[in-house]
Amino acid sequence: MNWKTSRGGVSLSGLIYSAIIFGIIAVVGMKLFPLYNEKFKVDLALEKVAGQTESARMTKTALVKLVMRQFEVSEVRRWSMVEFVKVLKIKKLKLGKGKTMSLEYEIRGPFFAELDLVLKYEKSLILGKPVSD
Repeated sequence: MNWKTSRGGVSLSGLIYSAIIFGIIAVVGMKLFPLYNEKFKVDLALEKVAGQTESARMTKTALVKLVMRQFEVSEVRRWSMVEFVKVLKIKKLKLGKGKTMSLEYEIRGPFFAELDLVLKYEKSLILGKPVSD
């Protein structure tokens, strides 16, 4: 009989190192997820409002109310109505055919001690045009 003497497997130190690496990746993922989740919720709310055909004829106040209603459904609680009016920009397109809605802000979240994670958000949409993926 010829038995192999070498055995396959992971040493205890290799297991500990891999657990530490996976733990660090998991912590970073848990810290980043809320920031990206908020970004996707804001994207969805803006796209729903911009995709409505009547949105191109609405006033800024009406658009803000519509977006804030979408934020309520999506549970985005970053702004009050007064704050959001200041952040949301509505501009007329050249040649007077339509409007654009744009939003720029920073999403900040704590990472570790005095270190923060920052996600810059910029989105601009043409009102009244359905958004295609």
